[in-house]
Amino acid sequence: MSGSSERPENRGGLERWERTGDDGVEDFGIFRVRRFRARSPRTGQDRPFTRVETGDWVNVVATTPDDEVVLVRQFRHGVEEFTLEIPGGIVDAGEPPARAAARELREETGYAGDEPELLGVVDPNPAILDNRCYTYRIRNARPVTTLSLDPGEDIEVVTMPRAQIRAAVADGRIRHALVVVAFWWDEGSRDVPPGR
Repeated sequence: MSGSSERPENRGGLERWERTGDDGVEDFGIFRVRRFRARSPRTGQDRPFTRVETGDWVNVVATTPDDEVVLVRQFRHGVEEFTLEIPGGIVDAGEPPARAAARELREETGYAGDEPELLGVVDPNPAILDNRCYTYRIRNARPVTTLSLDPGEDIEVVTMPRAQIRAAVADGRIRHALVVVAFWWDEGSRDVPPGR
C-alpha cells in the first residue's frame, strides 16, 4: 500500500496545540462545522480555528478485463462544471472502507468485480478536514446491474483505455485532486500482482 492509514509521528521539536475551548458546531447534513480555540505551544496564545467534520471517503480505480478504466461524468456544484472522475463516495458509519468501495462502484456505475485492493490513504485537506480518503483498485469490473443513484446525483458512466489516463490528467480532462492521486497510486502499482 502506498499510503498508510497511520498518522505520521512528530519527529521534530514541534509540540501539539492544546484545545482550550469549543465555540459550537453547526450541522449541515453531510458535514459539521466546528469552531474551537487552541493554544499555541510556541507563543502561549489562544487562536480560533474551524474544522469540517465528515465521514471518510472512498475512491475506486475499477478496470475491466480489457484494461478500460470505469469513469463517471457528473455536474459538480462546487466548480459548476462537469467533471470526469472515478466512482467514490462516503463510507457509511461502521462500514469497512473496502465494502464501501465495492458498494459505491456498484451504485454509481452498475459495475462489480474482484475484491477491492487498497492502493493508499490520504488526508484530503488536513488544515480543515478531519477525514481520510481510501483509494481501492477493483479489477475485472463488469456491468452487472443498473445504477442506484442518490436523489442528488446524475451520472454518466464512461470507460477510457487505461493507457489514455495519463494524457487525460495532463490535458485537464481529469482534474479532481483525489482522482489524480488515485491514478498516481495505480500507475505505481500496476505490476504488483493481486493480493501482493
